[in-house]
Parts: sequence; C-alpha cells; structure tokens
Amino acid sequence: MLSLRGKLLAMMFGLLMLVLATLFLLYWRAESQLISQVERHTTDLSTAIQISVEQLTSKGRTSEARLQDYVKQLQRRGVREISIVSNEQEVIASSNPRRVGARVDQKRRDLLITARLGEENVGGLGQKTYNLFVPIIVGNQRSGYILISMILDDFAELARVNFIKRLVATVLAFGVGIAGTAVLAWTYAKPISRVVEAARRVAQGKLDERLPTTRRDEIGELNRSFNEMVERLREKAELEARLHQAERLSAIAHLASGIAHEVRNPLNSISLIIDHLKAQFPPGAPLEREEFTRLTSIIKEEIHRLNDMIETFLKYGKPLELTRRPTDVRKLLDEVLEVATQKAQAQQIRVERDYAADLLEVWVDGPHIKTCFLNLVLNAFQAMAPDGGTLTVRAVAEPGEGGQGPGAGSEPPPPTPHPPPPNGWVEIRFQDTGVGIAPENLPRVFEPYFTTKEVGIGLGLALTKQILDQHGARIQLSSQPGKGTIARLQLPTGAPGA
Repeated sequence: MLSLRGKLLAMMFGLLMLVLATLFLLYWRAESQLISQVERHTTDLSTAIQISVEQLTSKGRTSEARLQDYVKQLQRRGVREISIVSNEQEVIASSNPRRVGARVDQKRRDLLITARLGEENVGGLGQKTYNLFVPIIVGNQRSGYILISMILDDFAELARVNFIKRLVATVLAFGVGIAGTAVLAWTYAKPISRVVEAARRVAQGKLDERLPTTRRDEIGELNRSFNEMVERLREKAELEARLHQAERLSAIAHLASGIAHEVRNPLNSISLIIDHLKAQFPPGAPLEREEFTRLTSIIKEEIHRLNDMIETFLKYGKPLELTRRPTDVRKLLDEVLEVATQKAQAQQIRVERDYAADLLEVWVDGPHIKTCFLNLVLNAFQAMAPDGGTLTVRAVAEPGEGGQGPGAGSEPPPPTPHPPPPNGWVEIRFQDTGVGIAPENLPRVFEPYFTTKEVGIGLGLALTKQILDQHGARIQLSSQPGKGTIARLQLPTGAPGA
C-alpha cells in the first residue's frame, strides 16, 4: 500500500508523463501536417511553372483558352490564375482574359522568385492568396515572365490552431491532475476531520471514542494511535479516580481513627450498664423477666454489631476476614426485622415477609450479611419517612448454572468475578414504597461517600457491596421515582468449590 508521499509522487510523475506524451503527439502531428502541406504546395508550384514554361517557349501564339484549360487542371492544387508577361512587363496571355494587355506594376520587380501576400484574401477559411513573379531564361536570353496567383494554406493559421490544440491538451492534462489531487485530498481530509471531531469529544471527557482501523495507510495508523491514546487516557482517568478515592479513604480513615476511641468508650459503658441492669434490676414477674432478658440480649448484640461496624468502617477497602458457615437466611432476616420493629412502628411502616419453603442454607458470614440486610432495611425506612409505607421482604430459590437470572422477567444483575454456584442462589428482595431513586443517581449508589441524605456519609451501600462481592454474591437496585425501590440480593448456596 503506497503512502501519501508515494501517492503524490506517483500522481505528479503520471501527470508529467501524460503532458509530455500529449505534447509529443501534437507536435508530431503538426509536423506531419506541415511537411505534407509544403510538399503539396511545392508540387503544385512546380507543375504550374512547368506548364507556363511550356506555353511560353512553344511555337506559335499562346491562347487564353489553353491557359484556362491548364488552370482548371491546376485549381485543385491551389493555382487560381496564370499570366505570361513579356519583357516589357505587359501581360500577353492569361487564364483571366481581363488581364491581357495590362502592365505589371514596376514595384513587383523585387518579388522575383518570391512570394507576396496578395492584396485581397480570396481564399477560403485558413487560406491566403500568394503571387509569384518568375523570370523564364532560355539559353542566355530572358524570354519573359510568369505571374502565378496561388491560393495556399495559411501557415500562420495552422500554427495558431496547433498552438490552441497544445494549450487545450495541457489544460486537460492538468485538469485531470487537479481532479486526482482533489480526490486524494478528499480521501484524506474526511478521515482527518473525523479524527478532529473525535479528539474534540475526547477533550470534553468522552473517553469511549473509537475510530475504525481497517485502513492500512497513514490514516489507519493515525486511527490506531488515536485509539491507543484514548485507551491510555481512560486508564489514566481510572487511575486518577482510584487515587482520588484512596485519598478520600485515607482522609476518612484518619478521621475514623480519631473518633474510634470516643465511640467505643460509650459503647463499652452502655454494655456495662446493660449488664448491671440485667443483674441488679430484673422484673419480678416471670414473663416480664423473660422479655426483659430478651431485650437486653438484643441490646448487647447490637452493641457488639455496632462495634464490629466501626471496625469494618476502619477497614473499608481492605479484604474482610470472613468466617463462612451454612446459615439459614430466614433466621438472619427475622433477626434484622426484629431489631427494626420498634423503628417501623414509630414510622408507621408495615413489614411483610414472604419466604419460600424450599430455601437452602446459604454459605455466608452471618454477622456481615446481617449488616447488609440491616443497611437495606434502614435505607428503605428512610425512603418511606415520614409518611410510612410498606416494606416487603421476599426470599426465593434461584437455579444455579444454566438457570435464569434474578427472578423471572427481571434484568440480570451485573456480572461479578465469581462464577455461578453449582447449587444455585437464594434471592432476597427488599421492596419499599418510598420516594425512589433518581435515574441519574442510580449508577452511583454503591460509590463510597455518595449520598443524597441530609445525614450520613454514604458508606452504607458501599460497605454492603464490598461484603457481598467478597462473598461471591450479587446485588442490583431498580427504582422508579415516586413509586419505590427494589433491592435484589443473590447469596450462593453450598460451600465454595463444592
């Protein structure tokens, strides 16, 4: 494949050869025509002189009728008129009877054996009249003169016509070259314009631009280099985003480490007070004592879970230490919803439960998954505040490899680096009737520190996503503003590698 430089050189060389060939052909034809015309005119002139000499040197008087007959024979050769002139410059015989007896102008003596342009142009287009005054010498004596009037081709006109032909041929040749140059320029200018437009979009931050790389010339190389540049820019942007996120994580980690002790100390005090109340002030009635013991146990568990959340908060972005074991997902859900019962009643939220009977145990770290469930439940409560609503919690079994996605008729969750479990999934759906999530915010809900709430730092769903990812689980949110949100979780069943 020729490069642009090669194409330009080839086009200019071809144009040069075309011009040279055209001019050579035109010169060759013009030369041939000129030689042919000179030969023809020379032959006509020689024949006219020969006939005139024969008439002038013949015995007897030359008649105009015989001259007229000869002129008729020679007219096709360009001879218009023949006159015989005596030494006294008087026309004694002529093919034109009106010339007989006339005297030749003395000024014509300098035209002996020369041609002079006639006084009148009686020839056709591209022709001129020439008068030849030729002396006839017989022996040492001049017998007289021959005056021949001939109509010959105008050589100046012939040269002009040939010049115009050469000029037109040159213009046409250069016109072809200009057309070829325009085509070549368009072939390269349009792809370059496409590159410019793509570069402008990249400058605006659209790093998904791609140009075709099917061409094997400079444009194809330019497109490949452009795609590589965009790929490097995207990698750089992703790296900058990760660095920015790391900086934010580092800042929040420093903040968290500063308040960790301040949070843990009150938690330890609350835990000790609960133990003291439980030991020193139990209710007297058996039923009340049992309810008191259950509630204080729940408070103790939540204090421990809150302490674990602080640890998780400090370790966000680092791999979690998971302790997986077979777990009944219904039990985890009931424990979370039991904790949230008081808050649900205060906000006039009705909680509905729908668990399938064929649920298998999930292979998860129970406390971490409870944190995920609680984050989703609390988010649903906040979305339905202050008017209340309904939270529906469903748990269904999903097939494993080769089965469908998260529920019939729903979109599949985003891919994860973990393969589908061979024993299938247990899918948990949290569906609320809250305000929903705006479409432009939905793709960002799992980003750290992203929140639309007046309170909170936006780590709840980010922690949830991290925990589920390290379990090989899946999560997907779908929402309609004003109608509510559905959170779908898929937890793997069976031990990893089983």
